[in-house]
Amino acid sequence: MNEIFKKRRNLWYKQNIKYLHYVFNDHFVLFLMILLRALVVQYINFLQIHQLNLWGKIILVILISLASQIVGRLATFIESPDKVFLLTKEMEVRAYLVKCLIRSLIIPAVVSALLVLIAAPLLRFNPIFLVLWFVLLVAIKAAWLAYKIWSSQKSGLLDWAFLIDLEEGRKTGTLRLFSLFTNVKGLKSHSHRRKYLDFLLTKTKRTYEYLFTRSFLRSGDYLGLTIRLLILSILAMIFINNGIVAIIMVVVFNYLLIFQLLSLQTAFDYQLLTRIYPLKKAAKTAGLRVLIFRVMMFVTIVELILSLIFVRPFFLSLIILLTNFLLTKFYVRFRLKNK
Repeated sequence: MNEIFKKRRNLWYKQNIKYLHYVFNDHFVLFLMILLRALVVQYINFLQIHQLNLWGKIILVILISLASQIVGRLATFIESPDKVFLLTKEMEVRAYLVKCLIRSLIIPAVVSALLVLIAAPLLRFNPIFLVLWFVLLVAIKAAWLAYKIWSSQKSGLLDWAFLIDLEEGRKTGTLRLFSLFTNVKGLKSHSHRRKYLDFLLTKTKRTYEYLFTRSFLRSGDYLGLTIRLLILSILAMIFINNGIVAIIMVVVFNYLLIFQLLSLQTAFDYQLLTRIYPLKKAAKTAGLRVLIFRVMMFVTIVELILSLIFVRPFFLSLIILLTNFLLTKFYVRFRLKNK
């Protein structure tokens, strides 16, 4: 049994490493180096000019504590067939889950340590307090993971369905992160109707325009991804004082958004009825371009308004308008043309 789970871990790690090669390509690494340098310079300047009061320190401790708990989920590598083939080894699986808890704490502990070290110059606390704070963060994360294991054994027997869903959710979350940068195989998505957005499904005779709009609003995670990336762009403009760095971040997030929306092109390829439609291939790309244009127009309007308020100097806001136009007009056409 241990060999089975070891093999699954190795396969998962190899898959992650393969996607990381696509994510951290030369251009993105160069961008991260420039961004990291800019953030470090800003942080040093902030430390020299500002000093947090008591309430500021309390808020920072709370934010760091919450951020440290976001990273890290229970990694069990339990799959659907296990509920049949490993049923007789339930006691061994329980012991294995304890080992999973320890392994799953490694990344959260590293992240917590980095966050505490980054916040230390601002807080100016005693090193002993910082160490105790770090231990407390790891203990809280361990308690949460232990609660997940306990939840799978409430009835005295292993809840295999709960463990399987937990593992699928963890893997899907990781793959969605990679999907921001490259196409990912095996990424599962779910569809559900959002009645409050039905007014956006306007009647039209353009079949693919309607299908892609419907898929954007109801299928997968396209709508949620759009909202999350827009929020990140807004936060970058609000909290990054350097206008150039803030605009670069916004441009990167907009590029990632368009990159993801382009994957809608294959959303209906599995539908046999779409092959019967008396429509030209150009109608499909035209429908997707219309959807991307509408989404990016909304995103651009929101970003322009907020950039005029928070970004200095004001002319940097024009970069958002220009880059979004170039991405929507030329990059989308180029990508669809090569498909």
